[in-house]
Amino acid sequence: MARTAAGMPALVGWSWLISRLLFFLPLAISVQLREPGELAERLRQWDAAHYLQIVTEGYSGDNFAFFPLFPAATKAVAGLLHLAPLPVALMLSNGAFLAALVVIERLSRRCLGAGAARAVVLLTCFNPMSIFFAIPYTEAFYLLVTGLTLLQLVSPRLQVPGAALLGALSSATRPTGVVILPSILIAFARQRRAVAGLVAGLGALGGLGAVALLNWWLSGDPLAFLHAQQAWEVRPGFNLSGLPFWLERLSKVFLGPANTKASALIDGSYPAQFCAVLGTGALAFGLRRRHPGSSFALSLVAFLAYWLVAGMSGLSLLVVVGALLLSGWGLSRLPLEVWAFGAASLVAYLLKQHTMSLERHIFATVPLLMLHGAWFHEHPRWLRFLVGFGALLLVIYALRFANGQWIG
Repeated sequence: MARTAAGMPALVGWSWLISRLLFFLPLAISVQLREPGELAERLRQWDAAHYLQIVTEGYSGDNFAFFPLFPAATKAVAGLLHLAPLPVALMLSNGAFLAALVVIERLSRRCLGAGAARAVVLLTCFNPMSIFFAIPYTEAFYLLVTGLTLLQLVSPRLQVPGAALLGALSSATRPTGVVILPSILIAFARQRRAVAGLVAGLGALGGLGAVALLNWWLSGDPLAFLHAQQAWEVRPGFNLSGLPFWLERLSKVFLGPANTKASALIDGSYPAQFCAVLGTGALAFGLRRRHPGSSFALSLVAFLAYWLVAGMSGLSLLVVVGALLLSGWGLSRLPLEVWAFGAASLVAYLLKQHTMSLERHIFATVPLLMLHGAWFHEHPRWLRFLVGFGALLLVIYALRFANGQWIG
């Protein structure tokens, strides 16, 4: 892989740049045509509004659900440069994403080889969820700090201070950052340094501890970040409160939105179409050994038909199921400490009790991105298709974002 003078793989730089243009250009053009002068308002929507409110007004109410590292960095840089929070937040998100790509490429090359590393970079950039690495969300920071932590954990020069500091930054960025702890313990145990691992693990928990102290100082409730999540109907833990969300998602995909809404079979065409999609996919699977070319063509037809029939709900479900399957497939392909973070993250995401934003969380999890790239590196025709399809979806989702439509 060619490298720039600064040592960055050229593919990383070009993939980052082109994918950012595929988002920002359609967004800017669409907003200018429909709502001139409202681009800044569009970039502030959804979670971005909460992070920017924390920067300007501090924590209050439901905002305690959002962890402090990203808004604190935004506030510090905005004050230093005397700039408004929004452009600083955009700069930090996109800069962190570029740095994260460099880290992920290096980690993937070390664990999976150069070819798989290229696939990881391409599929990380050219998928619609990479929108969330462009706007004022915490995903890019999370990708960077967890990637740096995992790179440290696979290093033969594993040190307690580095692992503890990076782990603490991970757990201060997002609530799920705390699941880096098992990976830290495993990495030190594999080097027969269990006591050092316990020390590093306690240090990594310091990020979450700092969040709890901040919550206690500002609100008198050290668990305000948990209690605030009730505004989003999230009840973390082992319970069945999320079952209706999953059943509704499955019903929309398999039976159709109209039938789901009516709780009755009022539209017989949707199940018929879905069965035709499944039949085409089964035929493609059966031909995979004797007629691989025909199998691939039929697979493409089945996939595109599935997308047209099931829509965003279908793609979201496919991402979740794919992540679960890849996690099992990747157990023997990734270092245990890297794989453990991906598996623990999946468990944490599923414990949210509903499917809201699940796909974007999956695409902000380094080991799952690595396995995604590794599998498609072994299936190059699918890799080429997905890069193009992902670029198309990136443009479509940019237009949806410009119109205030939910995308993940």
